[in-house]
Amino acid sequence: MPTARSILKRLYEAVPFKQPVCQLVRRVVSLPEPVYRHLHFKGIIEVPIGPTASFRIRHHGYMIENELFWNGFDGWEKVSMELWTRLSRNARVILDIGANTGVYALTASAVQPSALVIAVEPVQRIYEKLAENASLNQDRIKTVHAAASSRSGVAVLYDLPDREHVLSVSLDPEWNKESAGLVPVEVPAITVADLLAQHGAPQVDLLKIDVETHEAEVLRGFLDILRRDRPSMLIEILNDKVAAEVGGILDGLGYAYYNIDDVTWPPKKTDVLSRSGHFNFLVCRPEVAKSIGL
Repeated sequence: MPTARSILKRLYEAVPFKQPVCQLVRRVVSLPEPVYRHLHFKGIIEVPIGPTASFRIRHHGYMIENELFWNGFDGWEKVSMELWTRLSRNARVILDIGANTGVYALTASAVQPSALVIAVEPVQRIYEKLAENASLNQDRIKTVHAAASSRSGVAVLYDLPDREHVLSVSLDPEWNKESAGLVPVEVPAITVADLLAQHGAPQVDLLKIDVETHEAEVLRGFLDILRRDRPSMLIEILNDKVAAEVGGILDGLGYAYYNIDDVTWPPKKTDVLSRSGHFNFLVCRPEVAKSIGL
């Protein structure tokens, strides 16, 4: 028997002209999150970044795009996105590893149009949304359907294929192993070193790495370049095991670490990596941190 909630959902889905109505509401009133999270639609939106930059993205009715629509650029991972924007302005080669629909990559390209921006996403149905978003922005970002890892070739991704959209999948079989419905799926795999070579990039300046506990393997896929370039990174650190593995790889490279809770500005500087206060850590050289106001 249908519940009241399911009936209301069906009724809302049948409402016509949701996008223009939502745009009108947004102009005249600021709605709280418990209200606007139910007011979503499907259509193309423009996300301004300050007074001079913006990107277009298709809203599929999911959380990230809805937050960006109702709250603007500050609506999603506020501190991480501010750091990413500041870092992108001075970067020439930028990688978004685990890009999902491409918000970070699109942001980087919008604020630094001359940069080579590469977005990597392993889930085929999500990659298709990423590729469409790239096309909405004149294909300024390069998209790659693959999982970044320590070796190129083929990898096994643990996916939830019954869900139209997912935010968390991994090459790590231990990740989210208690989740019902995980299915192993073969996907292309590529190292960051091979990725850069394929695009003719002489170096890498900035990376976002969000691969659900597989971060250390991504770093092992470009160790020589990592040690040479010491790029800035927003890197997801979900637990202390990942922190120890990533910290061991980065030890001795002279990096500064900032634990991001995506609320506090500036983020807290720490001596060692640990589980993030939200999802991400900023890893960068001290002089870079100073250049972006930390």
